[in-house]
Amino acid sequence: MINRNNTVLYAYSNDIDYWTYFWAANSIFYYSYKNTTMGIVRFDTTEEEEIEFHSDAESLNASLFSHQPDPSLGYGDTTTGSNLYTVLKKFLNNRKVSLCGAQVLVLAKRYPDEIDVSEIISQLRANHVMVYIACDSVPSGGSNSAILYETSFQTNGYCAFATDNALQKVSSKFTAFGWMTNILGFPYQFIAQNFVVSGSGRIEIPVFKTPIPPGYSDTCSFSITVQNHTLDNSFVSMNYTIESTDGSYVFKYPSVQSYPLYGTAQSGYVWLNGSLSYTWTIDYYYNSDEPQVIECRMYSTYYHDFLPLPDF
Repeated sequence: MINRNNTVLYAYSNDIDYWTYFWAANSIFYYSYKNTTMGIVRFDTTEEEEIEFHSDAESLNASLFSHQPDPSLGYGDTTTGSNLYTVLKKFLNNRKVSLCGAQVLVLAKRYPDEIDVSEIISQLRANHVMVYIACDSVPSGGSNSAILYETSFQTNGYCAFATDNALQKVSSKFTAFGWMTNILGFPYQFIAQNFVVSGSGRIEIPVFKTPIPPGYSDTCSFSITVQNHTLDNSFVSMNYTIESTDGSYVFKYPSVQSYPLYGTAQSGYVWLNGSLSYTWTIDYYYNSDEPQVIECRMYSTYYHDFLPLPDF
């Protein structure tokens, strides 16, 4: 097992409610010991705030809880777009921490208004920065949620749309954003596949092996998203099976083994063996012929090099 010395940036909207902020901050703090440098920044404030970088848990904790959401610092309207991309540009241009292999976790409430952020996405991709965005389905302002999805998609992260308890449930980390923070404990992505689908059908991810050494078993984390926008009535169902090719292990969703769908994302753990090969088969059903995007991601604590990125 090899630990990559990642830089992590946690960026959160000033518009999120206190309890969503509180449990999200606890999740970020919980995983901070696994990463060399943690950056945090609050955005959607009238006065732009600087990214603070921390190399120890004590200073990180103090900073998190001294920068709680404060409505008096926000825009105070439902029309102004988010300044998230200003934050991402600052992060890319910083000269304090390494960018290569960094992970960015965003908790968004207000949508941006930008139409073209291709330059920022290109820089993220060039530095192997993966962006994960938990996006409130009920925005506080702004107009362009699609660009949030595109940013995560193009960097091999993923974007989950959820709200209320599905976004960040009180006293539980197993939510749309909670599962994103869980990735910090499983830093090596070894599956990142995307499928454009419509109607109903089946996806079969080719037979794969994990980065776990032969003869060892360990947990792997995974996530799957079912729409590239807020969950709507066109989504009917999704089920899948992850199983070993020798038939000795089978994991099914939905079942008592699995966690529920939170907004547009479903995540969980599987116990896999480094000596075995596995398949991941997904059955989907939408009541529309409109194109839908299904993202599949899987992660390990054992080293794996960066995966190819989508065409851009």
